[in-house]
Amino acid sequence: MYIAIVLSSASLLSCICFFLYCRHYIKSRTGEHLLAEYREEVQKLIAELDAATDRDERLVTERITSLKALMEKVDKRLRVLIGEEERRRVHAETYAELGRRRPVSPSTTLIAETPPQPPADTTLTMPPPPRITVAEQQIEPAPLPVAERVAQLSKAGLSADLIAASLKVSIAEVELVMAFVGQ
Repeated sequence: MYIAIVLSSASLLSCICFFLYCRHYIKSRTGEHLLAEYREEVQKLIAELDAATDRDERLVTERITSLKALMEKVDKRLRVLIGEEERRRVHAETYAELGRRRPVSPSTTLIAETPPQPPADTTLTMPPPPRITVAEQQIEPAPLPVAERVAQLSKAGLSADLIAASLKVSIAEVELVMAFVGQ
């Protein structure tokens, strides 16, 4: 009987110890310790998100700054293009106006048609005839500006990408000139 009491008390003691161990294990895995681990992990994630956001914000700010600089360059080029087109228009109008105002008088044409008569008392010395030489290279006329070539090709019905390919300029430049010319 003595052995039965010792075994039952040992069994009861081992059950109590097992119960206390399980209770401690469960508390350590589900209590404040686990909550502290979760908080720490959330704080790390927030710090990483803040760093990524700051980096992205800097990139966006840099890109906005570079875009503003490009827009200023485009504005300057547009002002130059508009000025050049205005000067060309004024030159063309002036040239056309000069051609319209030039009167042709019949007396000047008659004088030019009758050869001049040398005076009878002076001896004529004829200057040597002009020497004509052939150029080694063929002289080509100066090419038209890009804006005029784009205007001609767009009037001919070509698309912006075909014009850009044939003139070896960007499609954006062709579309800009086409928008400016009104095609």
